[in-house]
Amino acid sequence: MTFAVEYFTLASADATSKYVVLGGTPVDPASVALDLISGTSQAIYPNRFYDGTRTYGNDYGVVDSTVLWNDATYALFSELVIGDQLRVIYDRS
Repeated sequence: MTFAVEYFTLASADATSKYVVLGGTPVDPASVALDLISGTSQAIYPNRFYDGTRTYGNDYGVVDSTVLWNDATYALFSELVIGDQLRVIYDRS
């Protein structure tokens, strides 16, 4: 396993589009953890909503190298704003 840790400070475009793109691609969407700095760990439940292409979680989703919260099925949809800091940890073996 090779873990990557990436930090994002949400700019206007990130907060509007409601996603960030990782520098690498996770081995498995279930291997992605997201923390809101000065907040709490967020949860992804890959077995709860999976359509063969996209993994849906309660808080955010992962598609290829994109971590997203761009629709109302995600708890972070209306929570993240400009200036929020995110830490994303994932296995990119």
